[in-house]
Amino acid sequence: MLERAVEIVYNLRKPNSAMRPGVMLEAAVVEAYAACGEMYQAETELQRLLDNTHLPLSSIPAQPFNHLIIGYLHSGNGSKAIRTYTEMLRLGVKPNAHTFAVLMHSYAKARNIKNCMRAFNEMIRMEVAPNMVIYTIMIFAFRVVRQYERADTVYKHILQEQEWARAQVENRNLFMAGGNIPSSSPDILDMYATPSRFSQLDSASQLTESEHMRIRNFYNLDPVVYIVMLSLYRRSNRTMWALVTWERFMKNFPIVQWSPREGGVMSQTRHYTSRFHILAWTLVLRTVTKAVRVPLIFRIPYLHVRYFTDPEHSPEMRMRLDQRQQQKLNLAHLWKEFSGNNQIRYLRMKMKKRKRMVRGIETEIDRRLDVDFEFCLRQRLKQPLPDLNDQIRFSGYEYWMPESIDLSRLQVTQNGRLVHAALPIPTFKNRDRLSSPNLSASGEPESSMFTEKGRFIKPTTRDMAAILANQWRALENEQFKFNNIHVAVYLPTVLVGRQYEHLIHFLLQVQPRTIPKEAAGNAERPRVYTYKNIHIDVRTTHLLVGQMRVVCEVMLAERDRRVLLTALIGTNKKLSDTYQSESVYNGESIERTDDVLQVMQERLVIHSEREISWARELTELMYIARLWIPLIENRNKPELIEMMDMVSEVPYS
Repeated sequence: MLERAVEIVYNLRKPNSAMRPGVMLEAAVVEAYAACGEMYQAETELQRLLDNTHLPLSSIPAQPFNHLIIGYLHSGNGSKAIRTYTEMLRLGVKPNAHTFAVLMHSYAKARNIKNCMRAFNEMIRMEVAPNMVIYTIMIFAFRVVRQYERADTVYKHILQEQEWARAQVENRNLFMAGGNIPSSSPDILDMYATPSRFSQLDSASQLTESEHMRIRNFYNLDPVVYIVMLSLYRRSNRTMWALVTWERFMKNFPIVQWSPREGGVMSQTRHYTSRFHILAWTLVLRTVTKAVRVPLIFRIPYLHVRYFTDPEHSPEMRMRLDQRQQQKLNLAHLWKEFSGNNQIRYLRMKMKKRKRMVRGIETEIDRRLDVDFEFCLRQRLKQPLPDLNDQIRFSGYEYWMPESIDLSRLQVTQNGRLVHAALPIPTFKNRDRLSSPNLSASGEPESSMFTEKGRFIKPTTRDMAAILANQWRALENEQFKFNNIHVAVYLPTVLVGRQYEHLIHFLLQVQPRTIPKEAAGNAERPRVYTYKNIHIDVRTTHLLVGQMRVVCEVMLAERDRRVLLTALIGTNKKLSDTYQSESVYNGESIERTDDVLQVMQERLVIHSEREISWARELTELMYIARLWIPLIENRNKPELIEMMDMVSEVPYS
């Protein structure tokens, strides 16, 4: 093909030819030879162009020189590429943005950030306006050398340029060649239009040519910019920045929905997911997965236990904990109100004493668990879940109020107890909460990323998994085309993040590998599944088995503590007598003060609440396991079935 194209140009160069090749056609010959790696011929053709042109050398475009530079850089001959650039300047040919983009990209790939910035500064000195490609190369260069803050600065500058361009379009009434500006057009396809569609400016706009170019370059950012930034945030472990960038990316490039005319073959609404959507979403998933430490758990499974220090509370239990924290704050307020600022130190001393008693009681329980483990082992399978009724309700913090305070002076007492909800005290802030907010219940995924002051939240593992699950559900509503890579990354992330509601929602939409016999004989309309041919990695199945084991163990540990505290306090006479007869601990006849008994009662309630929350989580995991079995291969089922049988022997519901 190259020989045929060159032959056509040679025929045009003959004296008897009716047409003469122009500068752009000669530049195309240089490009053809450079693309094929024949650099000597490309340089010869460029020299022929310079010798035979009737135009001033300064009027020759930079395009043939750019092709020659690209060819030399591709062949690894950087010195000749720089020599071509120097010769270009000597002849008076002004480089364009493409020239500097080629040089900067070459330096960026070589991790030579110093020369890359020198090329950028040279570009500014020669009054060549940077475009989107230049800024993207700069972000890529800073990412390669791990200078993430500088890359983020460039990205913020791009966003400022986009805001300026859109403000100019809205204020000066710029129009596109085929209609209105994209922001006023109802057709979503306009967002994917090329920026070169901006046509004549309105006579009242009074914009210069450089400003017009800025509008065309920055009105709609290229998807590559977002993908490079997502890759950078993944590498720098900046999860929240990646999620916000994804939100901005989806607002600029949403999923295309197309509804042809009714009655046609394609009358149904179609949703199209582009390749850059798939790539960007893959980067977001892997960023969150890395932050949740799923790859590390796959390599070192025993690290899985670190994520289960606190149970996943139900909304009712979360409200209960928040009310208790409110009571604790009310205690400090009332003490200050009645005793004054000078006496507040006594409250602190008393609460420190309470904290020491809590530590001492928990230490004693640990020792008793080591000595009387056989008693706990027998009782853990006999004792049902506790019932949080009024008999074991948390007594409240008014017990720790000084006797000199007359609670009857308050109008918020009932039956000798404080009604904390009626106290005229400001509600506590989010940082005072004992339980984390339920981000999975948020309707808008982005709303869960910021505090009231507009700052990023300090995300926990569950917070990041909740935001990711909300993003997944939002994409499901837009009929995003997920692939097996997305599923393989998403499942362990929401599992480790303990987003069981979202996981159950996903598993119910997956077509099983084997259909149960009762479902196969059902004559009703077959169910339509959203996800088909899904492959669940065996490591994810092992992760589910390990998570069920850990949750079951921590639930039983809380049950052992509850049983021992119940026996020591004496609320269950039969259990207390049994423990006294079977215990081998030397300090079972210790006399305890009222303060110690009060703390033991409080710890009993707390361990009962934690046991109930762990049991609730174990129930959800058992339901997930039942949905999981039809979706995996037969060779991976025995381990999961064995774990389900083991959990079934423990009373957890």
